[in-house]
Amino acid sequence: MHGTPKYTDDGKYCFINGNNLSQKNIIFSDKTKRVDESEFKKYKKELSNRTILISINGTIGNIAFYNDENVVLGKSACYVNLNKNTSKDFIYFILNK
Repeated sequence: MHGTPKYTDDGKYCFINGNNLSQKNIIFSDKTKRVDESEFKKYKKELSNRTILISINGTIGNIAFYNDENVVLGKSACYVNLNKNTSKDFIYFILNK
């Protein structure tokens, strides 16, 4: 499901897009929108420490590793879950060529 969730000022889940991804990290700022748990449950994806996030619209090609952050992905961020035999650093290298 891709759409726009209802934002809240006190939500504990950050709504991120491609512009939040940079040099293997998810970047949060004061402008990062937040959602509550009910919106998180509607929009959540199966992310793990084997997930790479990639910007696919607007700011194309930014890449980050998911590290158990409380996030909901916007339309300009996609994810790839790697199998246990695939190196995240190798995929990062290939995607940056």
